[in-house]
Amino acid sequence: MACHETINCPRCNTAFECRVGSILRCQCQQVKLTEEERTFIAGAYAGCLCAGCLNDMKITYRQTQFKQRLLQLHILHLKDKNSKSTIWHTKNR
Repeated sequence: MACHETINCPRCNTAFECRVGSILRCQCQQVKLTEEERTFIAGAYAGCLCAGCLNDMKITYRQTQFKQRLLQLHILHLKDKNSKSTIWHTKNR
């Protein structure tokens, strides 16, 4: 890739200037990502995304993580509820 290159975002197909040669001035620097968010995005897309799509993918990652945590809590709640039910039935036989 050249110092500055106009490319199309693989997610939305919007043209943007990628500044891989001057990464601190690149549009992607507008979006702060954690290492987990970067891994999530890299698993879905190869290459650079525009800042808008990076932000959208960051939100998608956080929503996915939130839903997974809710599901885990729900499963723990059901296990706890079943455990208490089993104890109650055992005591009252």
